[in-house]
Amino acid sequence: MNTLQKDWLTQGWIDFEYKKFVIMAYLQEARQHFSDKKFYPTLPELHDHYESAAQFQSRKGTLSASFPKELTGIDPKSLAGQYKPKDEPEGYIQEIDAIMDFALPRFEQTLTEGQRMAREIEADLSLKPIGMLPLRRDEGYLFVHWTANPETHIYYFGLTLYAGFTGQTGGKRIIRTRYIESVRKGVGQTFETLKLELIRRQPNLPNPATFMVESKRQLPLQETLLPMASRLIEDQVK
Repeated sequence: MNTLQKDWLTQGWIDFEYKKFVIMAYLQEARQHFSDKKFYPTLPELHDHYESAAQFQSRKGTLSASFPKELTGIDPKSLAGQYKPKDEPEGYIQEIDAIMDFALPRFEQTLTEGQRMAREIEADLSLKPIGMLPLRRDEGYLFVHWTANPETHIYYFGLTLYAGFTGQTGGKRIIRTRYIESVRKGVGQTFETLKLELIRRQPNLPNPATFMVESKRQLPLQETLLPMASRLIEDQVK
């Protein structure tokens, strides 16, 4: 997907018709991804665009105030200075306001549609532990499986503290995954035996927290099922 850059508003021409075309093309592709049940990274990116646009709208008066101004006279009653913008391009502020007034509700509408569809799909996923869960659950294995498919994708997962740009502790804790292998289950082979085989091969992790996320639908793995599975595990190990 052609992503919408974070600086899309100031990138290229500051022209309403041009930006309208850019926004509509982006949202049309986003909606197509949602229809194809592909939600990542499109959904979080769209959420960021909506949040940025909403913050801009809430501070829209500061943009005009930031332009240099020159003194044009003195109010005879209040003796306050009268100013006019000094270097503001003709119609610049009005054009940006029109662009954002157009973009914000459309970001919101498409985001709401995508979130609703994603919630419906995530609600159909099942999460269950494989074997006994240890007290320490910040790392282990994730089995991703489709009900009607004998293949199971196996990932290592670890809970990581994301401190952000400040480097301070207390940031968001997120799940990181690393692909290990894909296995086609044979006769007599269970998820428990797959876990035991992993422990035998990886003795440095003798008691891993192991979960299986199963989907009745054949969902896209990278764009939907794996990110949703990671979100479900986050709720279990935080």
